[in-house]
Amino acid sequence: MASNPTFIKAAALVVAVLGAAGAFSSYQVSAAYAQQYPDAYGGERAEIRFAPLAERVPESAELGYFTDLDPSQPAYAPAFLAAQYAVAPRMLVFLNGKEQPDWAVGNFSKPVDFAAAGEAHGYAMTADLGNGVVLFRRK
Repeated sequence: MASNPTFIKAAALVVAVLGAAGAFSSYQVSAAYAQQYPDAYGGERAEIRFAPLAERVPESAELGYFTDLDPSQPAYAPAFLAAQYAVAPRMLVFLNGKEQPDWAVGNFSKPVDFAAAGEAHGYAMTADLGNGVVLFRRK
């Protein structure tokens, strides 16, 4: 019976229908999640916030990165990844003493003395680009 061509065709049809139903269900779940959490990782917001940087720093530039967020905060890694996404193709690197690119960007979550924050890392403030994004140049 298993070698019956009609049985094989029917089984293949059942598998195809179940596969299509599974794909449709997966799409519905993903669409509902996207509506509930439209920018879960902050990529779109970061693109808007970091847009003024694009006209000031060449695409080939390597940018140092620092922030006022504590590394133990849950928002720390997503903030860096969103900034990295937004400034691409520019390379974004953490300032760690070894890395001292000519340019640096500060990603701040609250108003602080931006110039002093840059000075602490060896950078002079070049421009406050708004929304907590600040451009610095190495001294």
